[in-house]
Amino acid sequence: MQNVNYQRILDSTIARLSAEGKVPTLLLHSCCAPCSSYCLEYLSNYFHITVFYYNPNIYPAEEYAHRVAEQQNLIAQMPAKYPVSFIEGVNDPAVFYNMVSGYESLKEGGARCFLCY
Repeated sequence: MQNVNYQRILDSTIARLSAEGKVPTLLLHSCCAPCSSYCLEYLSNYFHITVFYYNPNIYPAEEYAHRVAEQQNLIAQMPAKYPVSFIEGVNDPAVFYNMVSGYESLKEGGARCFLCY
């Protein structure tokens, strides 16, 4: 089985779009500002991006609000060739708790983490 080189596919797609003079829109899911920083820095040169912030496993509500604000701060401060907008998903921690029920004793980085992916 041959591995797929997604960077090569992206490069080819960007080259084709650039040659056609197109700047498409892109919906980018973000679970936190640090994880999205490189993606935004790179992709905002080629796309009009809307960041969809959704991470129901953040507790307490104050921490969730802090992380939302940090995502918005990153977007506001990061230089981007094309505009980046922001949408916040509904924060419902019960979604996360129901999904991981029975996986609480597993180590970080294990099978519980893959439920979110």
